[in-house]
Amino acid sequence: MDNLERLRVFHAVAQAQSFTAAAESLHLTQSGVSKHIKAMEEELGVPLFDRLGKKVSLTQAGEILHEAAREVMDAVSSAEQRIQELGGLSRGRLRVGASFPVGLYVLPRILAAYRNEYPGIEVTLAISTTASITAKVLDNKVDFGLVSADVQHPKLLSFAFMTDELVVIVPPEHKWVNRRNIRAEELPGETFIFAARGAGARATVEDRLKAKGIALPNILDFVNIEGVKHAVEAGLGVSVQPRVAIQREVDAGTLVAVRLADMNAEIQYVYICRKKQIPSSAQKVFVEMLADRVHA
Repeated sequence: MDNLERLRVFHAVAQAQSFTAAAESLHLTQSGVSKHIKAMEEELGVPLFDRLGKKVSLTQAGEILHEAAREVMDAVSSAEQRIQELGGLSRGRLRVGASFPVGLYVLPRILAAYRNEYPGIEVTLAISTTASITAKVLDNKVDFGLVSADVQHPKLLSFAFMTDELVVIVPPEHKWVNRRNIRAEELPGETFIFAARGAGARATVEDRLKAKGIALPNILDFVNIEGVKHAVEAGLGVSVQPRVAIQREVDAGTLVAVRLADMNAEIQYVYICRKKQIPSSAQKVFVEMLADRVHA
C-alpha cells in the first residue's frame, strides 16, 4: 500500500473514530484496516489511537498526523475535482452546507437553477445548525457553508452574502398583533420559543439580549425553525426569527410579524470556507449565481 493510501485509511479511521465505520467507507475489511494502522504505529514507533471498546480516539501523535493527513486529503480532493472540470462543467461535484434559514428558504430556487444549468454537477446539500455546518466545513465534509451567523475561526474565510431582518413572531390571536413594534425588554414576559442550541439566529438573538442585560426566564426549545413556527402558531409562546424564514406563514395569516424597536434587528447570512482551500470551478460558478440571485 503506497503512502497516499495509507493516509487515506488513517484519515478515515480518525474521522469516523471507528475501525468498523472506516472499513465500511473504504470498502475494506475491519481486520485489514486494523492491521494497516498497527503497521503504521510500528513504523512510527508510537500509538496513533487509544482503543476505547468499539470507538477509538487520537493520541497526541495521532492528532499531529491527522492534521497533516487532513491537509493532504483536502489537496488531493481539490485536485481531483479540478481535473474533472478540465473539460468544462460537464462533470464534478458541489457539496453545500447550510443553516436552516438559508437551506430551507433561500437555497432551493438557486440550487434548482444551478442544477438546470449544470446538470452534470452532482450537488448535495446538508442542512443543520450553524455550529454543525461550521464543523463540516472544517472537516472537509462540505465544500463551503452558508450560515446564519458570523463565524470567527482562524482556519476559515467568511463574507456576508445577504442581509435580513429579525422580527418578533406571534400567533394571530396574540395581544401584540396590532403593535407597530415590540421592545426587547418586553420579551421576558412571554414564553420564548427557540430553535436548538448551535443555531445562528438563536445565538445572535441571545447575544444581543445579553448585551442589553435581558434574560429570558421561560424558554421552550424545539429542534429547528420549522418546529419553532409550529409552536408559535399553536400559541405556546413567541419567538424572534429572520423574516425570510417566516414570510410564507405571515402571508398565509398563520403568524404575525412585529418589528423590534430597541435592538439591532439586522442579521447577516455568511459564506464560509477553509482558508487553504482552492475553490473549484463548480464552486466559483455557484457563488456567482448566489450573488446574482440574492441581489436581483
